[in-house]
Amino acid sequence: MAEKLRSVWKIVQLQLILKSLIFAGLLLWAKASQFSVLPVLLFVAVSLILYFRNHAQNNLENIYSFIALLLVSMFGVGLLSHFQFVLPAILFFSVLFYLALGIKEFSFVRRYEWNSFKNIFLIFSVFLVYFMSNRYTFFHIKYLAVFVAIFLLIKEWLFWLEPNFPKRYNLAAFVISFIVLQILWAVSILPLGFLNSASLMAIAVYIIFDSCTGYFRGVLTKKQMIKNFIILALSLAAVFFFTNWKI
Repeated sequence: MAEKLRSVWKIVQLQLILKSLIFAGLLLWAKASQFSVLPVLLFVAVSLILYFRNHAQNNLENIYSFIALLLVSMFGVGLLSHFQFVLPAILFFSVLFYLALGIKEFSFVRRYEWNSFKNIFLIFSVFLVYFMSNRYTFFHIKYLAVFVAIFLLIKEWLFWLEPNFPKRYNLAAFVISFIVLQILWAVSILPLGFLNSASLMAIAVYIIFDSCTGYFRGVLTKKQMIKNFIILALSLAAVFFFTNWKI
């Protein structure tokens, strides 16, 4: 029986890898075609088919983060012009695609931990795309887009904790997203560089979210708050240390 279970698990993992390779190939094709209509439509359509193909699981459980992944992968790869950066970016998004499908299809034992890992790197990607782009062009649209993306991702992430109180999590996601938006405005005026800025924002989101979930679970303690403060302080020190402050 144990051998059969291991064989099934290997087959499932092989299928996930194959789907991720299809995702990567279509994304590379879309990039090579300068994101013309047909490759983009095929990329989106095939990705959705791969996501919804398994009807035995809850297809809407991670739908917000999956749609965010499709959008941020196209915008992120589209901003890159050097081939040596395009391939690592496609590989990075393919790994997130692999995690998204694996979590939905119960291919991982510790689903909540892997989901948190996926979400924090997806949030990092959203900020990375924002700081890499010329954010002063169509500033209000991009600013609003970041708010909507963070709101939906946080809402979905909170819903994983306890799906019985959606209104409370809608309000919490809105408040967190609004606070994050104010931090984003402050970080935007610092000469940190797009990578440091995105890292700082992702860390800030994680700390705020961790504190919020600790409160909802009734386990938020003084020790946890001190730990989060130390993480934030060390992250700020690291980011500022590795930043070129020439303006």
